[in-house]
Amino acid sequence: MQLRRALAVVVLLASASCEDRKTVHESAATPAARALDLRARETGALPDRERVDPAGIYQRRYEGGGDRLCLVPEGEGGKRFTFGAETRFGGEEYCLGRGKARLAGDKLLLTFEGGASSCVIVAGYEGDRIVMPGSVDVSCAALCSGRGSFSGASFPRLRQEKGREQSLKGGDGQPLCR
Repeated sequence: MQLRRALAVVVLLASASCEDRKTVHESAATPAARALDLRARETGALPDRERVDPAGIYQRRYEGGGDRLCLVPEGEGGKRFTFGAETRFGGEEYCLGRGKARLAGDKLLLTFEGGASSCVIVAGYEGDRIVMPGSVDVSCAALCSGRGSFSGASFPRLRQEKGREQSLKGGDGQPLCR
Protein backbone atom coordinates (compact mmCIF):
# COMPACT_ATOMS: atom_id res chain seq x y z
CA MET A 1 0.00 0.00 0.00
CA GLN A 2 2.81 2.44 0.85
CA LEU A 3 4.51 1.60 -2.44
CA ARG A 4 1.33 2.57 -4.34
CA ARG A 5 1.16 5.88 -2.49
CA ALA A 6 4.83 6.58 -3.21
CA LEU A 7 4.28 5.82 -6.90
CA ALA A 8 1.20 8.05 -6.95
CA VAL A 9 3.21 10.92 -5.45
CA VAL A 10 5.97 10.44 -8.06
CA VAL A 11 3.39 10.45 -10.88
CA LEU A 12 1.74 13.61 -9.50
CA LEU A 13 5.10 15.39 -9.16
CA ALA A 14 6.11 14.38 -12.69
CA SER A 15 2.83 15.56 -14.17
CA ALA A 16 3.09 18.85 -12.25
CA SER A 17 6.57 19.31 -13.68
CA CYS A 18 5.21 18.75 -17.20
CA GLU A 19 2.43 21.26 -16.56
CA ASP A 20 5.00 23.82 -15.38
CA ARG A 21 6.95 23.36 -18.62
CA LYS A 22 3.78 23.73 -20.65
CA THR A 23 2.90 26.95 -18.86
CA VAL A 24 6.39 28.38 -19.42
CA HIS A 25 6.28 27.46 -23.12
CA GLU A 26 2.82 28.96 -23.57
CA SER A 27 3.79 32.15 -21.74
CA ALA A 28 6.68 32.65 -24.20
CA ALA A 29 4.06 33.57 -26.80
CA THR A 30 2.42 36.24 -24.65
CA PRO A 31 2.54 39.89 -25.73
CA ALA A 32 4.64 40.72 -22.66
CA ALA A 33 7.26 38.10 -23.61
CA ARG A 34 7.35 39.32 -27.21
CA ALA A 35 7.76 42.92 -26.00
CA LEU A 36 10.61 41.85 -23.72
CA ASP A 37 12.35 40.05 -26.61
CA LEU A 38 11.91 43.12 -28.82
CA ARG A 39 13.39 45.39 -26.14
CA ALA A 40 16.32 43.01 -25.66
CA ARG A 41 17.07 43.11 -29.40
CA GLU A 42 16.76 46.92 -29.47
CA THR A 43 19.30 47.29 -26.66
CA GLY A 44 21.65 44.67 -28.09
CA ALA A 45 21.20 42.18 -25.25
CA LEU A 46 19.90 39.70 -27.87
CA PRO A 47 21.17 39.71 -31.45
CA ASP A 48 18.63 40.58 -34.15
CA ARG A 49 19.43 37.91 -36.72
CA GLU A 50 17.34 39.81 -39.31
CA ARG A 51 19.77 42.75 -39.15
CA VAL A 52 23.07 41.04 -38.33
CA ASP A 53 25.15 40.10 -41.38
CA PRO A 54 26.10 36.43 -40.95
CA ALA A 55 29.46 36.87 -42.74
CA GLY A 56 32.43 36.39 -40.45
CA ILE A 57 34.35 33.89 -38.37
CA TYR A 58 32.71 31.53 -35.90
CA GLN A 59 34.89 29.53 -33.54
CA ARG A 60 34.76 27.54 -30.33
CA ARG A 61 37.69 25.88 -28.61
CA TYR A 62 37.48 23.31 -25.88
CA GLU A 63 39.76 20.79 -24.26
CA GLY A 64 40.67 18.27 -26.91
CA GLY A 65 39.38 20.13 -29.95
CA GLY A 66 37.40 22.91 -31.48
CA ASP A 67 34.82 23.93 -34.06
CA ARG A 68 35.45 26.59 -36.73
CA LEU A 69 33.30 28.01 -39.50
CA CYS A 70 33.66 31.02 -41.77
CA LEU A 71 31.18 32.69 -44.10
CA VAL A 72 32.25 34.97 -46.97
CA PRO A 73 29.52 36.91 -48.80
CA GLU A 74 28.92 36.05 -52.44
CA GLY A 75 27.73 39.19 -54.21
CA GLU A 76 25.26 41.66 -52.76
CA GLY A 77 22.10 40.84 -50.83
CA GLY A 78 23.53 39.08 -47.78
CA LYS A 79 21.79 35.74 -48.47
CA ARG A 80 24.46 33.71 -50.32
CA PHE A 81 27.91 32.78 -49.04
CA THR A 82 30.97 30.64 -49.55
CA PHE A 83 31.81 28.75 -46.36
CA GLY A 84 34.26 26.42 -44.74
CA ALA A 85 33.62 24.33 -41.63
CA GLU A 86 35.86 22.19 -39.47
CA THR A 87 35.40 20.24 -36.26
CA ARG A 88 38.29 18.59 -34.39
CA PHE A 89 38.20 16.07 -31.57
CA GLY A 90 41.78 15.51 -30.51
CA GLY A 91 44.43 14.95 -33.15
CA GLU A 92 42.85 12.20 -35.21
CA GLU A 93 39.09 12.76 -35.30
CA TYR A 94 37.88 15.63 -37.46
CA CYS A 95 35.52 16.83 -40.18
CA LEU A 96 36.47 19.37 -42.83
CA GLY A 97 34.39 20.70 -45.70
CA ARG A 98 33.79 23.72 -47.89
CA GLY A 99 30.93 24.82 -50.07
CA LYS A 100 28.10 27.25 -50.63
CA ALA A 101 25.60 28.51 -48.07
CA ARG A 102 22.23 30.22 -48.33
CA LEU A 103 20.48 32.09 -45.52
CA ALA A 104 16.72 31.57 -45.16
CA GLY A 105 15.30 33.24 -42.05
CA ASP A 106 16.79 31.50 -39.04
CA LYS A 107 18.24 28.62 -41.09
CA LEU A 108 21.51 28.36 -42.96
CA LEU A 109 21.53 25.79 -45.77
CA LEU A 110 25.11 24.46 -46.05
CA THR A 111 25.84 22.56 -49.28
CA PHE A 112 29.26 20.93 -49.13
CA GLU A 113 31.22 20.56 -52.37
CA GLY A 114 33.95 18.25 -53.60
CA GLY A 115 34.86 14.68 -52.82
CA ALA A 116 32.35 11.85 -53.05
CA SER A 117 29.97 13.69 -50.76
CA SER A 118 26.58 15.24 -51.45
CA CYS A 119 26.31 16.49 -47.90
CA VAL A 120 23.69 19.14 -47.15
CA ILE A 121 23.12 20.39 -43.59
CA VAL A 122 20.37 22.74 -42.45
CA ALA A 123 21.96 24.60 -39.53
CA GLY A 124 20.30 27.06 -37.18
CA TYR A 125 21.39 30.71 -37.42
CA GLU A 126 20.87 32.63 -34.17
CA GLY A 127 22.64 35.90 -35.03
CA ASP A 128 25.59 35.25 -32.76
CA ARG A 129 26.14 31.56 -33.45
CA ILE A 130 25.48 28.77 -35.92
CA VAL A 131 24.29 25.40 -34.63
CA MET A 132 24.36 22.11 -36.52
CA PRO A 133 21.50 19.68 -35.91
CA GLY A 134 21.98 16.68 -33.63
CA SER A 135 21.95 14.31 -36.58
CA VAL A 136 23.17 14.92 -40.11
CA ASP A 137 22.83 13.06 -43.41
CA VAL A 138 24.88 9.88 -43.72
CA SER A 139 26.57 11.31 -46.84
CA CYS A 140 28.31 13.86 -44.57
CA ALA A 141 30.47 11.06 -43.13
CA ALA A 142 32.64 11.31 -46.28
CA LEU A 143 33.90 14.66 -44.96
CA CYS A 144 35.03 13.15 -41.67
CA SER A 145 37.67 10.80 -40.34
CA GLY A 146 36.84 7.78 -38.21
CA ARG A 147 34.30 8.86 -35.61
CA GLY A 148 34.30 12.55 -36.54
CA SER A 149 30.95 14.26 -37.15
CA PHE A 150 29.38 17.66 -37.70
CA SER A 151 26.40 16.53 -35.59
CA GLY A 152 25.63 18.97 -32.81
CA ALA A 153 28.59 21.26 -33.54
CA SER A 154 28.13 24.81 -32.31
CA PHE A 155 29.95 27.78 -33.78
CA PRO A 156 29.77 31.02 -31.71
CA ARG A 157 30.65 34.22 -33.59
CA LEU A 158 34.26 35.27 -33.06
CA ARG A 159 34.56 38.09 -35.60
CA GLN A 160 32.23 39.95 -37.89
CA GLU A 161 34.98 41.90 -39.67
CA LYS A 162 34.79 41.41 -43.43
CA GLY A 163 37.94 40.28 -45.18
CA ARG A 164 39.36 38.50 -42.12
CA GLU A 165 37.70 35.20 -43.11
CA GLN A 166 40.54 34.46 -45.54
CA SER A 167 43.07 34.35 -42.69
CA LEU A 168 41.44 31.27 -41.12
CA LYS A 169 43.24 28.06 -42.18
CA GLY A 170 41.78 24.56 -42.21
CA GLY A 171 43.52 21.44 -40.95
CA ASP A 172 44.72 20.82 -44.52
CA GLY A 173 46.74 24.07 -44.46
CA GLN A 174 44.45 25.75 -47.02
CA PRO A 175 42.23 28.75 -46.27
CA LEU A 176 39.04 27.45 -44.66
CA CYS A 177 37.04 29.93 -46.75
CA ARG A 178 38.15 30.27 -50.35
